[in-house]
Amino acid sequence: MISCLILGAGGAVPTPTHTPAAYWLVVDEHAVLLDPGPGALVRLLASPRGPNSIDAIDSVLFSHLHLDHCADLAPLLFALHSPVLENSGSLHLIGPVGLQHYLKGLRSLYGNWLTPAKRKLLVTEIQPGQTLAPAIAGAAGWSVVSAATGPAIEVFAANHPQDNFCAESLCLRFRDRQGHRLVFSGDTESSPGLIEASREADLLVVECSTPDEWAMRGHMTPERVGKLCAEAAPLRVVLTHLYPAAAALDLPALIKEYYGGPVIPATDGAY
Repeated sequence: MISCLILGAGGAVPTPTHTPAAYWLVVDEHAVLLDPGPGALVRLLASPRGPNSIDAIDSVLFSHLHLDHCADLAPLLFALHSPVLENSGSLHLIGPVGLQHYLKGLRSLYGNWLTPAKRKLLVTEIQPGQTLAPAIAGAAGWSVVSAATGPAIEVFAANHPQDNFCAESLCLRFRDRQGHRLVFSGDTESSPGLIEASREADLLVVECSTPDEWAMRGHMTPERVGKLCAEAAPLRVVLTHLYPAAAALDLPALIKEYYGGPVIPATDGAY
């Protein structure tokens, strides 16, 4: 079973119903905090479908390192510096090549305040073509494997411009032990990797940042989403990363011109 709690359905410009990216995924019994943008931790703990403490977070996964997808990493590490928390297990940070460089930059600003008091940090940089599977029983996080028959996260290339911290953005396909597949686009235009990942997926969680007339490099619009879905034929589509102008549109009606399956525009708290 795969569940996805959308904590932030917006882009970098927050509104009351669409705050920056943040997702809490559970693949079978393995939970992942995905793309924790600004305010992610507060929204996670406030949700009735989330955990009641940040002690429950043992894996954090990043599709890329723009601030609206990673800004709550520093607050998370700062909170874990407190000795009042109880979890002494490892915290696994997983993201594109450049994640180590990003952590080094944070530490150059905040020093040991970002060192957890009780938890060891494990950092894994991933690339398109790799597959992650849950770590061995009793250990936190995920490991890069050659193949996985049970729960897995498969990594594909996205098409999104980057900055100093990582040269490549990722889209991700989550698979449970029954073979159900949830695809997370990250921020991207359509790309061969996204099309491959999305083909006949049970659920595609895809960004739809702006109206078609505001189309920009590295982001999806209703027309781009529709054409992607017409080619990849996912079973269901949830639209996220909605900037205010896109959120105000009747997005399912616009996408229906290309794709006949169910399309749901997300708001914060969608599950």
